[in-house]
Amino acid sequence: MEIREGDALETLRSGLPEQIDILLLDGAKSLYADVLRLVEHRLRPGALIIADNADYCPEYLALMRKPDSGYLSLPFADDVELSMKCG
Repeated sequence: MEIREGDALETLRSGLPEQIDILLLDGAKSLYADVLRLVEHRLRPGALIIADNADYCPEYLALMRKPDSGYLSLPFADDVELSMKCG
């Protein structure tokens, strides 16, 4: 397991593993969609994305819940969005 601290738009720009199994989003809510775009080409099918306070980022929720997005996404707990990358 690898945890990267700091500005996600910088720390995730390079040096990513071939495949990512889980992504935890718990930072600047307005950047969730941008962070996802940085890493989604590395998310393996079945990878989980957990976004805390996702309701503060409507752009992210719209992207994840769009029928043809390639993700299965559900609200979980109070304000967490739990998503899985399909195929």
